[in-house]
Amino acid sequence: MTIGNAQTFIKRGLEDSDLRGRLNSATSLLEIDQVLTEADLLFSSCDFDEAFHHQLTECQAMEAAEQLKEFKLWWDLLIRTMEPAVCETRCSTCCA
Repeated sequence: MTIGNAQTFIKRGLEDSDLRGRLNSATSLLEIDQVLTEADLLFSSCDFDEAFHHQLTECQAMEAAEQLKEFKLWWDLLIRTMEPAVCETRCSTCCA
């Protein structure tokens, strides 16, 4: 897992609708990791954040920065939807 992989993922993800489609079709974090592994792009969340901030500082046009921010929002939403729900009451219905 490297920042370089995360940087490559961001650059590729902005252009490659097939890669985004495969990630959107994943039903678990494990499947997301499998897609990234197959593409030789495995990275940690810290690597992604570092790569995002680095690339954001290199944006020379507002449009490029906005596109990068939108990509990060998509990625964050995708990852959050895969995380298990946390129940405040620890009921047996959702936290079995």
